[in-house]
Amino acid sequence: MRLVVDRFVEDDDGRVVDLATGERVVLTIEAAGDMPAQRRWAVRCDALQKLQQRRIVPLVDFGAIGTSRRFEAWRCGPPWPGAREEGQNASDVARRFFLASGLTAGTESLDRVRAGPGGAAVLPDSSAGYACETQAAAPADIPLDARAIASIDRPAVASLAEMFHASSGSRPHIAALWGPLGSGKTTVVRQLARIARINGFVPVAARFASSRYADLWQGRSLFVIDDGPSGKAWTALLETATKSPQPHVLLIAGTDEQRTVDGVALDRILPETLMSAVQPAPADGRTLARIRRAAEESRGLPGRFVRLLWPTLSGDAHARRSSADRLSRVAEQPAAYGTGDPEDPTADIGPATAAIGATWPAPGELAALRRRMEGAVRQLAKGRHEPGIRQLRQAIGGLARRDDWIEAADGALTLSSSLLRRGRIREAQAALDEARQFAGRSGRDATLIDIGVMSGEASIDLARLDDAEAVLTAARSAAQASGDGRRAALASLALGRCLFWRGRYADAIVALSATAGLDEAPPAMRFRRRLLMARAAVGQRDFSNAMSLVADAAQAPGVNEQPSLQSMVACGAAFVHLAVGDLDAVERDVATAISASRAAYDPLRAVRARLLLAEAERRRGRTSSAVNHLRRLASVTAVPATIRARSQLVTDLATATGDACAVVARHVGATGLGALALYAPDADRSPAIGALDDPLVHDVVAIMRLCQTAEEERAVLKDVCGRVRQQLHANAIACVALASGRYDIVAADGARIEPGIAARAITAGITIAPCRSGDGARIEAAAPVQYGGAVIGAVCARWTLGSTYDLTRASSVLTMTAAAVAPLLSAAITRRERIATPGLTELRGVTPPMVELRHAAERAAAAPFAVLVEGESGSGKELVARAIHRAGPRRERPFCTLNCAALPDDLIEAELFGHARGSFTGAVADRAGVFEEAHGGTLLLDEVGELSPRAQAKLLRVIQEGELRRVGENVSRRVDVRIVSATNRDLRQEVAAGRFRVDLLYRLDVIRLTVPPLRDRREDVAVLAERAATMAALARYDWPGNVRELQNVLAALAVRSPKRGVVPPTALPPQFADAGQSESWRLDEARRTFEERFVRAALVRSGGHRSRAAIELGVTRQGLTKLMNRLGIFDAPDDDEQPTTND
Repeated sequence: MRLVVDRFVEDDDGRVVDLATGERVVLTIEAAGDMPAQRRWAVRCDALQKLQQRRIVPLVDFGAIGTSRRFEAWRCGPPWPGAREEGQNASDVARRFFLASGLTAGTESLDRVRAGPGGAAVLPDSSAGYACETQAAAPADIPLDARAIASIDRPAVASLAEMFHASSGSRPHIAALWGPLGSGKTTVVRQLARIARINGFVPVAARFASSRYADLWQGRSLFVIDDGPSGKAWTALLETATKSPQPHVLLIAGTDEQRTVDGVALDRILPETLMSAVQPAPADGRTLARIRRAAEESRGLPGRFVRLLWPTLSGDAHARRSSADRLSRVAEQPAAYGTGDPEDPTADIGPATAAIGATWPAPGELAALRRRMEGAVRQLAKGRHEPGIRQLRQAIGGLARRDDWIEAADGALTLSSSLLRRGRIREAQAALDEARQFAGRSGRDATLIDIGVMSGEASIDLARLDDAEAVLTAARSAAQASGDGRRAALASLALGRCLFWRGRYADAIVALSATAGLDEAPPAMRFRRRLLMARAAVGQRDFSNAMSLVADAAQAPGVNEQPSLQSMVACGAAFVHLAVGDLDAVERDVATAISASRAAYDPLRAVRARLLLAEAERRRGRTSSAVNHLRRLASVTAVPATIRARSQLVTDLATATGDACAVVARHVGATGLGALALYAPDADRSPAIGALDDPLVHDVVAIMRLCQTAEEERAVLKDVCGRVRQQLHANAIACVALASGRYDIVAADGARIEPGIAARAITAGITIAPCRSGDGARIEAAAPVQYGGAVIGAVCARWTLGSTYDLTRASSVLTMTAAAVAPLLSAAITRRERIATPGLTELRGVTPPMVELRHAAERAAAAPFAVLVEGESGSGKELVARAIHRAGPRRERPFCTLNCAALPDDLIEAELFGHARGSFTGAVADRAGVFEEAHGGTLLLDEVGELSPRAQAKLLRVIQEGELRRVGENVSRRVDVRIVSATNRDLRQEVAAGRFRVDLLYRLDVIRLTVPPLRDRREDVAVLAERAATMAALARYDWPGNVRELQNVLAALAVRSPKRGVVPPTALPPQFADAGQSESWRLDEARRTFEERFVRAALVRSGGHRSRAAIELGVTRQGLTKLMNRLGIFDAPDDDEQPTTND
């Protein structure tokens, strides 16, 4: 049994199960091939995955395995066991569909027929589904049964997919998806499962969380899917978070809206969109009328639309739902006898526990064990820890052997709590593991919440704060969803303690401010919340509030009568007094805390108090007394990691001779416990100043300091966005400016933000609190930026659906940030307006055609439409495109070019749209295509007439819809790109010849510009050459005066140059004319000098013999003689004149 490609489980018998749905699949694994083959394969699989044809096995997932292999996962069962005629019919229908769609049909064989979701279906082989090289005319009269339905892009997929990309630390994302039956929830869930796998998550159905497969994904981030009636969502999340504290994602899919969870509804689809999903598109009227009738009667539900088109599939869908119900029941409680379906892939999947015993225990035995457990609790209360723990273990074991899982789980929780109070964290975690097993068998979800809270407390004591935050967030969300206010408050208290130790004091205060459920909580919880709030207030330097909280706790009735409460309050008061520097009060509080801890049999509380006393003694200068206290504490071995870190910090501070701040910084960095800094003195802290601080001021002070040191507005605004995004745990933050009636994003950090929320805040002039967007796909907030009595922009924030962070602080932080960045945003707007609109100066020329071209380009730049630039090769079409971009409103956005003539047909889709990580071998990371790179700007399609028909179709779709999908992804991405096309062909003639699509020409040829050739504007030759001569003269000069001389020359040019036109070389200072005359060297002169030196060298090497020199030079003797005469070489003797030697 093994996990394959993070989604499928292969059993020992060879069966493969999709963990996301529980369905049986067939995996095909083969060699990856070279890069072009990988791209073709990825495009083919991407197209097949989006098709639903009842006689073709659905492709569930595909991708790369390492660097040398690839896989395909097909949802089907074993080979077709039914009638041969039905298998042959399925093969014929599938082949007919492939051929009609212009795709390869592969090898026709009945061995490829499988038991699919709707009966016999063909499993395509590795050669099926590719685009035909020479596509024949598709038959228009194929029946409806031989057609397919293409998946329709749903906005919900893009919204929910952001949960896998958002960086929210260790907290889980929890979201819901709802819609009526037939709305497409199953398809959306399958698409999200693939996206989750690509992003490193393991998609697992909620009913499998406690199955025997659970060990396969230990330590991995899970995408837990609850799409059945079992209601296992919160149980699965709690079990997953406690076993593997990682950033998990939970999706609850159902028909009803989830009131306690953020989510998105599946909207109904227009009939025209449903009709366009039928492939191949019908041409005859009867089929088209039938499809239209089904689309109108489906009421916008794609599932109903499919059943109306193919009524035989309705029973199959019902069968699939029944199968899902059966699998859910099987996963909950497996039968103790072998009556399962041998063809059911998950019939033997259930909790990895033993069967429940068949004998009932005697009532007296259970009563005796419960009394024994109550006696153990009394012994623990009296301080007899070891006998009480031993007796409690015996009672738990007896209850578990008698199948009293509820009492056994409660006993294990009591045992873990006692062990945590004794500092024995590892033993407490072992007891929690037993409690989790008992609670799973009892089926009581409330106990799982208690276990999650206790596990979080244990992780805090071990200083594993990421694990603690993940578990406690899941426990709090589960309690809130079930309406259990007391347990939600308990989880919030533990979460507040975790955030305090992380140094995130504002988040801790938000978590501790949840008071719902505290009225029915025991007094200890209320006192604990008050003291934790005081500690967080110290972290926020709100010392007056901290003093008020501990004073109220000390004066509360009943505190002095309970030693446990008295020690808790005294220890908290000592911490606050130490922070404000009242060392005498610290000594009194510590004495009270130690005395009360002894009476409450709480040794760890006494250890915490003595550490505060040791730090107070160190600050008094009594180093020897502090060291003695620390030496006594060192003998205590069973202490949590947080206490050990405090002890080591105080010890190093007492013995260090260097900078105390450096010691504190070293310990905080080594342990990750940000609150350690509160246990050491801070010279910058002043109670008088801190008393004036509001908790939110600390968040904005750093932003204001950053703004005051601004040197470049855009860079600082981007840093501010990053800081605010970190504070608010947002997915994106942006500063939007209002300029000339449009909304421009000046700086941003994170994902893309739509300007709609900025427009609302600017129009209303007030801060908009976090709320759902108009389409319900995200959570947004914005605050207007006011400067000089006018609203000049807005600071916007966006969160991913399913975020578990509290957003109550968001409005205040955004409002203060907007006030802080107002001068910077105003300066950025002013700088942008001060920069003159780039003229079309690069389009040089004085002839009427060039003047008209400049005017036409200027008009085209102001319009938002596509531009087609025609002209001969080398006439300057790209120059015209760049000028249009620089003169238009998109000049601050990217300008990208794509040479269509240089791209092979199999690369065009990857270059245009990009690809997802893992979509084919070599795709080691997500890569944006040229359309995404040019988002918000201009894209030049150079030589667009060279595109193949297939590439033209791909380009037409993205231009028409404004959306694209990367190769290997199911998520559509909206792009805003202005298209400028350039060609040296007459596209209208290309359309007439059938080589260019007429509908694409209409999309590209909105504004047409023609660049005249140079032969038609001969007067411009001198203008172009004069500019080149001026630049050449500047480049030839030696510049002995360096930059200062260059400044002087530019100043002289400003005086000598004409007001309009090109700067002539005569406007340069006299030294440039001399440099040009001395160094000017024509090409013919250089060639003549080279030839003369080359010929003379050959003559020297040959000893003056012209025949030998001619052979060496590769010319005849007569040719060499003519060359020498032309070059003026007369000093070489002729061969006849060479002296001879007689023997």
